[in-house]
Amino acid sequence: MMLKKGRSFSVVILIVLAVVAVWLIGKTPGCTATPAGFRSEVSSTEPADLFAGAWEGTWNSKSKPLSGRLTAIIEKTPDGNYHASFVSQNPFGSDDKSVCVFHISDRSPPPTVWQFHGKENLGFLKGGTYTYTGTVDAEKFICTYDSTFDQGTFQMQRKSQK
Repeated sequence: MMLKKGRSFSVVILIVLAVVAVWLIGKTPGCTATPAGFRSEVSSTEPADLFAGAWEGTWNSKSKPLSGRLTAIIEKTPDGNYHASFVSQNPFGSDDKSVCVFHISDRSPPPTVWQFHGKENLGFLKGGTYTYTGTVDAEKFICTYDSTFDQGTFQMQRKSQK
């Protein structure tokens, strides 16, 4: 059965809109899928560790008019790297959970600002491979991200303990 010319145009428009929606949902910057054990809070942090702990702030795309809320729980791993579990708000207002590993490039003696970097392949729907570079001190986390389809920043502060 053939569709009328006007009806087939409407079907094509609906398909295009669905593809664009799936693409935008996958464009929220992050890392890999969150493991089942994702936690929303950290119980304690060593005072000398600038990176570990709970963080909150925003992500901002520099290549698209997109931004959103961002929170992270960062924990030190036994090998001296840092595992970050992110929750970012996507352009539709829902949350996207992701994780990645950051490596410390420079640990200056106190008072200090640490430099870090990371690289994660998020898969095709989330923009492919992302590279991250940034700095962290006792109160601020500033990071730039770069992928084939998006570039931007993460800016966070320590989450207040209430």
